[in-house]
This record gives sequence, structure tokens and C-alpha cells, in this order.
Amino acid sequence: MNKISKVILLCLVALTMTACHKSEREIKAGRYGMMSDETPQYAALVFIMAIYEDDNLDNALKLSTDKFAGLLKSYHTNSGVQRHILNLRLTKMTVEPVSGGFEGMTEFKKEATVDVKIIGTYNNRKITELKTISMIKQSGDWKIVDVSNTVP
Repeated sequence: MNKISKVILLCLVALTMTACHKSEREIKAGRYGMMSDETPQYAALVFIMAIYEDDNLDNALKLSTDKFAGLLKSYHTNSGVQRHILNLRLTKMTVEPVSGGFEGMTEFKKEATVDVKIIGTYNNRKITELKTISMIKQSGDWKIVDVSNTVP
């Protein structure tokens, strides 16, 4: 193999590797462990994961409406948002959509509410919470408007 063909092969391999890389979070939920990134359930799960797993609020702010993003910014840090908006501090966390209440044909809706179950630990104590996430569709993307307790 000559030098030019090695360079071409290397470029093709590099291009293939970058094209296959997903920048979105992979969510293991929904039918067959897959969930479309165009559903409100996906946006809700990614929002909660951004609050608990990221180092800053940037991804959570991208998934929020301008008004809700302003509220999130007022708490400055992820732990501030966990404490004041979600009222739920956790050290380890998993999140999943609550089965049932799934509304089909969400691509035609402008508003949605998604119930999520957050399971985690804090001070070596297992905590399970249900949260309701209200969303609207803006420019083809689901944006978070509010987070509330499912069971008051």
C-alpha cells in the first residue's frame, strides 16, 4: 500500500468515526430500550439528567423556555436548582418516564406534561420521587416550562 492510499484510508476511518459519534445523550427507555429524541419524554429525561449529572446548567438552560431558564439561572448552580426547583438533593440518580399516561402522536401537539420517576440516594438513604414536567413546543423543540411534584 502506498503512502497516498494510507492517508486516504486514514481519512475515511476518521470521517466514519466522527460521523457515528452522537452528541446527544443516549436514553435507555421506551420500547426496546430506545426513545426518539423528538418526544417530550426524551426532553424531560435529558433535562433531569443535565441537572444532576452535568457540571453546569448550560444543557438544562438550552432545554428550557426563556422564562424558566431565567429562574434556573437565578439559582446559579446545579445544586441550587436541585434544592430549590426540584426540592430533591441526590448524590446518585437514575431517571425514567412513568409508564402509563403516554399520549401518542406527540409530533402534532404543542403542549405536553411528562411524569418522571427519579430514584437516587442522599446520605446513604434511597429516595424515590415523582415529578411532573410541563413543556411546550417551540421551533420544533420541546422546552421545559415548569417542574412540579406529581403527588402533592
